[in-house]
Amino acid sequence: MTLRTRTFQTGMTLIEILVAVAIIGAIAAISVPAFGQYVIKSERSRVQTDLYQLQVWVEQQYTIDGAYPDAINCTSCQLSDEYSFSIEVGGEGNNAYKIKATPKATSKQKNDSDCYTMVINAGSDQSNQNKDGGALSNNKCWI
Repeated sequence: MTLRTRTFQTGMTLIEILVAVAIIGAIAAISVPAFGQYVIKSERSRVQTDLYQLQVWVEQQYTIDGAYPDAINCTSCQLSDEYSFSIEVGGEGNNAYKIKATPKATSKQKNDSDCYTMVINAGSDQSNQNKDGGALSNNKCWI
């Protein structure tokens, strides 16, 4: 009589590995786009803070020089690298100046169709523009 020893299989079968890879792929397919939108929204919040910071700087320059600056050259401001900032001067009242934050061509923010260009004026009125300069609703954009 021969004695058979039973051996137990260690490791995983190919089917088990394929199922695990399929589950990981499904989770990645759902989470990656959601993460991309989260990054866009967080950078949008940052640029709002930058616009408020620039508004304070512009008002300081007006106090010092008696006129609003023609260009943004705030050396003490820590501004987002994803946006280009500009200022338009020459209006009256709340529109004495408008500060604009426009996504750079190399930025992930260029895909932000909800809030492409963010604008704040002297009266702290916020607005948004699309890529063509048309007005957008700011319900989603400003906190």
